Amino acid sequence: MKFSNYFENEPSTYTRLKKKADLSVEEFKKSLDEINIDNHSQIRNANLFASRIKIFFYNYLQKYDVNFLDCGCGLGFIARELQKICDYKVFYCDPSESVKKIHEKIFQDDNFFQSDIESLSSFKKNYDIIYLREIYPFTRDSNIENQKKLINILINQLKDEGFLIFEQIKNENDLFSNLRKLKVNYEIIYLLPSRFGKKKFLNLIFFKVKFLQFLLRFTYKIFNKKINHFILIHKI
Repeated sequence: MKFSNYFENEPSTYTRLKKKADLSVEEFKKSLDEINIDNHSQIRNANLFASRIKIFFYNYLQKYDVNFLDCGCGLGFIARELQKICDYKVFYCDPSESVKKIHEKIFQDDNFFQSDIESLSSFKKNYDIIYLREIYPFTRDSNIENQKKLINILINQLKDEGFLIFEQIKNENDLFSNLRKLKVNYEIIYLLPSRFGKKKFLNLIFFKVKFLQFLLRFTYKIFNKKINHFILIHKI
């Protein structure tokens, strides 16, 4: 199976937003206010997700002047917000044809390119950090051979001492169950709710203190809620 064909159809919101963009820029912008218009790109909370990413890499890992790729960026809101608040060279890509057309008409940013994971090597660029948020087949699928092949492709696009970072919740089937079998150098960080994304000290202390990580996980379990994670994979 070709990996890029996991989803034969793109998310319906991308198709709908592309149709709005075809009408006019104004129609596209108005459609962003619709309820549940897009959960893939976090349109309304992109600044909070971007801020937490910056805190994690700037202040926790102390990574500063780097090339950053948001792989499977959707509409690219998180990537553009990150570009506003840090000195990273931020690139972003998505396989969706509708997303490509939206960028050509609405955002016109040279740092966006259309690509799935398999095709990354054709762009002949290496990154210090590759970020993937809720990207299939690392979510909702536990096929270890597919995950292994895709992770190898991603790692080959990293510079020495680079990082892959997956941001996702735990599902019945996903990457979490295969991490040990994949024999990668990884760590899992439990995350506060995204509304705290701009709280630098609060995020840092929860990143660093093991007891707080345990407490956070325990609290989510008590309330039967799904917790968000960073899965950080170091290039060996």
